[in-house]
Amino acid sequence: MNTYIKLVKTFLLSGEMPKSEKKKQVRFYFTLGLIATIFIFIPCFILMAFLVGTTTAGIREEIVLNPMYQSNIGNGLLLAIQFICIFSMIFGFNIILNTFYFSGDIEHVLPLPIKPKKLISSKFTAVLISESVMEFLFLLAAFIGFMIVNGFNIITIIMSIIGVFTLPILPLVYCGIIALIIMRFTKLIKNRNNGLTIILLGIIILLGIVAIGYLNNDNIINFVSQLATGKIKFLDVMNYIFPSTYFLVNAIATNSIGSFIIYLLITAFAYIIFMMLADKLYIPGVKRISNNAIHRKESLTTVLSATKKGNKKLSYLKKELKLLMRTPAFFSNCILSNLLWPIIIILIYLIQGQDNIILEFINHYKQGEQLGLIVIFISIFAISAILTTANSIASSSISREGKHFPFMKYIPLEYKTQLNIKALASIIISFGFNFTYLCIVCYFMNAPFIDFIIFTIISLLSCLFFTYLGIYLDTINPKLVWEDELNALRGNENTFFSMAISMIIAVIIGVGIYYFGKIVLIPITILKVMLIILLAMGTILIYYKVMNKGIRNIEDIEI
Repeated sequence: MNTYIKLVKTFLLSGEMPKSEKKKQVRFYFTLGLIATIFIFIPCFILMAFLVGTTTAGIREEIVLNPMYQSNIGNGLLLAIQFICIFSMIFGFNIILNTFYFSGDIEHVLPLPIKPKKLISSKFTAVLISESVMEFLFLLAAFIGFMIVNGFNIITIIMSIIGVFTLPILPLVYCGIIALIIMRFTKLIKNRNNGLTIILLGIIILLGIVAIGYLNNDNIINFVSQLATGKIKFLDVMNYIFPSTYFLVNAIATNSIGSFIIYLLITAFAYIIFMMLADKLYIPGVKRISNNAIHRKESLTTVLSATKKGNKKLSYLKKELKLLMRTPAFFSNCILSNLLWPIIIILIYLIQGQDNIILEFINHYKQGEQLGLIVIFISIFAISAILTTANSIASSSISREGKHFPFMKYIPLEYKTQLNIKALASIIISFGFNFTYLCIVCYFMNAPFIDFIIFTIISLLSCLFFTYLGIYLDTINPKLVWEDELNALRGNENTFFSMAISMIIAVIIGVGIYYFGKIVLIPITILKVMLIILLAMGTILIYYKVMNKGIRNIEDIEI
C-alpha cells in the first residue's frame, strides 16, 4: 500500500506545472488563478446546476399532472451524467493510452520490482485524480442542481459526494480495457503518431451526428415532457453502457441504499475485471511498443538522408504545424477541440426548437433592428476570442518544446522570429476555424458583404490579440518538464488564465457595446469602428510586450 501511494504521488507530481520562485510571478499567477476561478469554474458550475435544476423542475411539473411518472424524477440528472461519461471516455482514452504506453517513465519504472497490477492501479488513480477535476466540478453541480429542486437530506448528500468521486471510474475503466486489448492483440496503434487521431475524430463526429439527429428539432418543453415519461431511447441505451449511472441516480432520487450498494458493486466489479486484464495484458503490450521504438531508431538514418536545405522561417513554421498535426495529444486538444463548438451551438439551437433565442436575434439582425445588430456583433467578437484561447495553441507554444527547449536558444533564428512563427501557426489554425464558422453564420444570416468584411476583421484582430496574449503568458512560466506530450497541456495553467482573461475582456467589451448602442444610442457602425480601433491598439501593445518582456522571459529560462 505504501508503494502504491508513493507511485500515485510521483505520477501526479510529474504532471504538475512547476511553480515560479519569483515573488512577483507568484502574486501574478495567484491573481490569474483567482480570475480563472471566477470566470471559468464558477460560471461552469452555475450553468450545470441551472440546467439540471430547471430540467428537474420541468419534470416535477409533468409528474404533478401524471403521478405515475414519479419514478422518472431523476431523468434530467441522469441525462447530464451520461453525457459527462461520454465525454470522459472520448478524452479519457487519449490520456489512458499515453499514460499507460507512451509516457517517458515506463523505461524507468518497469525494471523495478513492482507488479503490473500495482503499476497500472497507481497510474489509473493518478489519471483519475488529475484528469477528472472539471468532471468532479460538473458532477457536483449536477447533483446540487437536482437536490435544490428535489430536496436535501443527509443520505442523498453522502451518496452524492461519493458519486462525484467514483462516477468517473467506469468510463476510465472502459478506456483502460479498450487500450489493453488494442495494444496487446492488434497493430491499430503502433506508436503515438497514428490511429488515435482518426479514432478521436470519428467518435466526436459520430457523437455530434447522433445527438443532432436525435433531437429532431423538438423544443425544450417537449424534450422535458419526454424525460418525464421516460420515452427517450438514448437514456435506455446509455443505461446499458453505463449501468452504474442509473443505479446512482435512482439511489439519490429515491433515497434507496439498495440501489447505491448496487452502484458501488458495479463500479468495483468493473475495476476488478480491469485489474485482472491489466495483470495479463499490460506487459506484453508495452514490450511490443518497445520493439516498435527500436525499429524507428534504426530507420532514422533513412529519414536524415532525405532531408534538404530550405528557408529557415518556412522550415520552422512547418515544424510547428507538423508538431500540432502529427502528435495525437496536440491534435486532439489543440485542433480537434475546435470542432466541438459548432456541435454545442447546434445542440443549443435545436433543443429550443423554433422559439429559441438564437433564432430571435438572427431575425432581429435580418430586419436591421438595433438589438439584433448589437448582439450578433458582440457574439462574433466573443466567440472568436474564446475559440482562440480555448484551443491552447498559443498558450502552450513554449511549453510544447519541453526537453527540446534548448533548440530555441541555439538555432540560427532570433527569438523574435521564432515567437512570430509560433503565433502564425496559432493564427492559421484558430482563424482558419473562425473564418469557416463565420462564413457559415453569415450565409445563414444573409449578412451584407460589408458586414462580412467587418466581422472578418474583428475576428482576425481578436485572434491576433489573444494569440500574442497566450504566448506572453506562456513565456512567463512555461511547463517544460513533462513525460509525454499530453502532460505539456495537462495542468498547464496558462491555458485557463488565457481563457479567463478572454472572458473578462469579452464581458467588459460586450457590456460596453450594449450600453453605448442601446442606452447612449451610438450608431452600430461607429461602434464597429471603435472596436476595430480598440482591438488594433490592444494587438500592437501585446505584440510589443511579447517582443520585449516575453523575449527577456525566455532568455532568463535556465537550461
